[in-house]
Amino acid sequence: MAEQSVSFPAEIVPDADSIFMRAHKNFFRGGTLGQGVFKAHDGGMSVDWSKYSSAQQTQLRGRKPKENAVIEMNVGEVRAIPTLEVSHTPKQDNQAHCDVPLPEFDEDLTEVRFKLRGIAKIVIPVAQ
Repeated sequence: MAEQSVSFPAEIVPDADSIFMRAHKNFFRGGTLGQGVFKAHDGGMSVDWSKYSSAQQTQLRGRKPKENAVIEMNVGEVRAIPTLEVSHTPKQDNQAHCDVPLPEFDEDLTEVRFKLRGIAKIVIPVAQ
């Protein structure tokens, strides 16, 4: 019998909720998170919605989980940054998946990265 694929409907992510994102150890300098961690993959920054994922589950989705910290950001604070949106884009293997499209121009991206770093909270530190 053929394996059936599961398709999850896209939902509206409330401003009060959080998103989680992995941050590889290479993005830390002296324990401080670098702005370069905020980058697009296939058009958007890939994050997990707290409704369907815990910080630990987000960490475990990485190829080498112990090499990744996990940061948390409030959705409303992300949306308060001009041009940013949080869109639920579930994947077959990850119902929590969301995208945050980032600006294409370096000057705009630098400012957005600075603001994202200001609202990001490290909830799982990188293993020492």
